[in-house]
Amino acid sequence: MIKGIVYLVSCFDIDSCSTSYKIGVTTRKTSVRIKEHQTGNPNKISMLKEYETKNYLKIEKWLHRKYGSQTTEAKNEWRILTDEQVFSFIDDCKEADETINFLLENNSLYD
Repeated sequence: MIKGIVYLVSCFDIDSCSTSYKIGVTTRKTSVRIKEHQTGNPNKISMLKEYETKNYLKIEKWLHRKYGSQTTEAKNEWRILTDEQVFSFIDDCKEADETINFLLENNSLYD
């Protein structure tokens, strides 16, 4: 199974003095994704956290649901997160990964 990366990037908006975060996935180098996100965006986008796993798509969905109520107006892609949520991103990925692995191994209805 192919491994991918679940990542967390930040974007600081100078006009509003606020930071938004995007949770995404890639099977390529994260530096490539940063360049793609940066295209057409006047604000600096920075890679904050990366978590490599074979369950990258499921973890991304898990985290999107977890932080779903915290989306900005920008097409549901960017979120406003607390410092604690940013700090615990890797722990949240690990927790989701462990749960997903448990379900895959122990529940024939979960795929």
